[in-house]
Amino acid sequence: MVTFLGPCCNSFCPVFAAHLVGFANMLAATPLARRIEEVVFDVDPGGTGPRQMRALVQEDGRKPANPQWQYLTGTPAQIRRVVPPGYHVDYQKVLDSSSTDAQATAALAVTGSDPQPIVANPLADHADVDDDITHEDVMMIVDPQGRGRKIYDQADAVREMRLLRDVRAVLATSQ
Repeated sequence: MVTFLGPCCNSFCPVFAAHLVGFANMLAATPLARRIEEVVFDVDPGGTGPRQMRALVQEDGRKPANPQWQYLTGTPAQIRRVVPPGYHVDYQKVLDSSSTDAQATAALAVTGSDPQPIVANPLADHADVDDDITHEDVMMIVDPQGRGRKIYDQADAVREMRLLRDVRAVLATSQ
């Protein structure tokens, strides 16, 4: 699975991180646990890094040292060269995250959809950031050959059982 998170994000990321933790916990009780890797791209590489990515999922009880989770980051230029062209996911930093008008405008510009919700994120509150990351709410299931097989355009709304069912289906058809 491939996802895109900003550790200090105040919109979809805290919700989606909680879903990922729930999925990982559910997956741990199945034989699939060792076959699934969760790859998370940091879409705020200039302001955060692996430590903050781990902290985001740790807030929801995940053990971030699990080798099945990969946190990918780099310089802002490196992430910009990989994520938008490789995964067709756009993102941008919006200054003054307390301004819902600025967030709404940026969300519309990035996603072409409704404004992103504002969600409490203790990590962002603790970091006392004055910006936010707006991005498309996307998650992908990638098969063992590296092909994107399932794309969720509203990843924050995907429930763990549906995700598990879809992962099983992709694995069954890619053997």
